[in-house]
Amino acid sequence: MTLHDPMVTADDLWRRLAAHQPAVAAALALKVRNLPGDWPLRELGVSRPEAALTLPSSDPEHRVEIEPCDTADWENCLTCGEAVDDFCRYHRGYMAGYDALHRPLLDAVTLDRDVPVRVALQRLTDDDNATYDGEAAPPADQTSKEVQG
Repeated sequence: MTLHDPMVTADDLWRRLAAHQPAVAAALALKVRNLPGDWPLRELGVSRPEAALTLPSSDPEHRVEIEPCDTADWENCLTCGEAVDDFCRYHRGYMAGYDALHRPLLDAVTLDRDVPVRVALQRLTDDDNATYDGEAAPPADQTSKEVQG
């Protein structure tokens, strides 16, 4: 869902909200119906509703997500599908966690391509244990033969 055209975004947002959260859509419709005549000024600080269409987003980096996340399959996740070039909040967090957990392993293997994954994992475990125990971590420039031997 793009946020460039507010009218298109509003139509899309309403359609998705009514399909996935009908009670919330009904509550929103009732709230909008009960707004006072001067709501644009009270709520948005502009005198006419049309003037509000040009107001910038408070957080242009993130969009409103209505569709339920598909936690099993990011390729078919409807929430991810709301934006063409981004993941939903769930999958952004998943990817950040995956990167945080696997980046050290990838970096270790990239530094020394002759090191088996088993040895790289052992080095990372040893580094973590040494840091946790308050000991100094072993030098990072050990060769695979020194670690294996």
